[in-house]
Amino acid sequence: MQWWAIAKKDLRIMLKDPGAIVVLFMLPLMLMTIMSFALMPVFQGGEGEEITLPIVNLDQTNDSDKLIELLDATEGVKLTFAKEDGTEYTEGNAKQAVKDGEFPFALIIPEGFGSKIKNGEKLELVSYEDPAQANITSIIGRAIEGVAQAFEVEYIVSRMVDNQVADINQMVTDEIEQVELAYQDQIEALTTQLNQLTNNAAVPASVEVDSQEETAPDLTGMKEDLVNTASESLSNPSITIGTYSATEGEVIERPDAFQQNVPGYTVMYAFFIIMYAGRSFLNERNDGTFRRILAAPVDRWQLFMGKMIPNYLIGIVQVVVLFAFGHFVFDMSLGSSFTGLIVVTLSLVWASSCLGMLIAAVFKTDSQISGWSVLLALTLAALGGTMVPLFIMPDIMQNIALITPHAWALTGYQDILVRGLGFEHVLVNSIVLLGFGICFLLISLWKMNYVK
Repeated sequence: MQWWAIAKKDLRIMLKDPGAIVVLFMLPLMLMTIMSFALMPVFQGGEGEEITLPIVNLDQTNDSDKLIELLDATEGVKLTFAKEDGTEYTEGNAKQAVKDGEFPFALIIPEGFGSKIKNGEKLELVSYEDPAQANITSIIGRAIEGVAQAFEVEYIVSRMVDNQVADINQMVTDEIEQVELAYQDQIEALTTQLNQLTNNAAVPASVEVDSQEETAPDLTGMKEDLVNTASESLSNPSITIGTYSATEGEVIERPDAFQQNVPGYTVMYAFFIIMYAGRSFLNERNDGTFRRILAAPVDRWQLFMGKMIPNYLIGIVQVVVLFAFGHFVFDMSLGSSFTGLIVVTLSLVWASSCLGMLIAAVFKTDSQISGWSVLLALTLAALGGTMVPLFIMPDIMQNIALITPHAWALTGYQDILVRGLGFEHVLVNSIVLLGFGICFLLISLWKMNYVK
């Protein structure tokens, strides 16, 4: 039974290894829980699937009210007309709500909607969208287009029926007029003959009366015209949806897959530097390098900064390489503000480098550093929206995401790359990232032990 003794020995060693416990048990449990909650709205039925949209009715007619009723009855869409405080949405504050990330989409019904739809004139429903949520806004837009076209059919049919009835009435009127003229001629002929009898004129043996053949209105081709008119109206609808960016107001351009994915994976892997930082610090501490350095005229603050700066520089190079690859290989746009992109990058790497120093200060063995580094990197990435877009997550998880530096960095990148915002719009994100880094730095300075 020697094999069993060896197996028990290795089993005890593995179970006493904190890194193994973290990787084998805690990491899958954390990811399983986070991803399940994050994707809950996608899989669950009922009201959890509903997407709330602010709508502004500038027309205020029965026709616009009918359209709103149809939209409100659409499965998966919930319309709202006022804020939580009871203030009704206007075009301006609805657009601002989308810009602030409260909603992915806002719909505006313009003035004159009722009269234009009745007359078959072209009209545009205005939608303001968040470009960073293009996956969901495109689905909403298509759903609204479908409802609008179905709504328009009633007016198309009504106009076609009115036109056809008018044509038939005109044809019947023309036929009646022709019959009246024919009988009027016959009456005049009979009157002439009667006058001749009165004057003792010769009377013909018989009176010939021209018969007018009654003809029904010519309906030939009416059915074909009706079908052609309906087909043309449906293929070229009067109601269109103008899609505009809520951030800048211009016609929106859908972001490509790289603008969506490159920032997310860049943020996630930027924090993998924490494992390298922790192991580097641990190795030099175990080798006695720090003891020899501190014996020289070097204070601990300089030693700390000397260990942190390489991690910071490597992190910057990593982000630059990933963005350069996306730009030059996949022709990914670098967004509206190169300065803003640089500021967010410097702040992101600052936060990740400081977290790496915190890992080095708190954990004392290689297995602890390996296990907890992977746990933190992947768990924070999942919470921060790099694996699943934040807008898919429930509201409570979107709020929890704000405690992670990942969410602030990712939002900053999306503001530049996708939403088309400028440098000033990502200052708050950068300041928050710097704040995360300062907190990590202060704790690491407090807990750091340079010798065994």
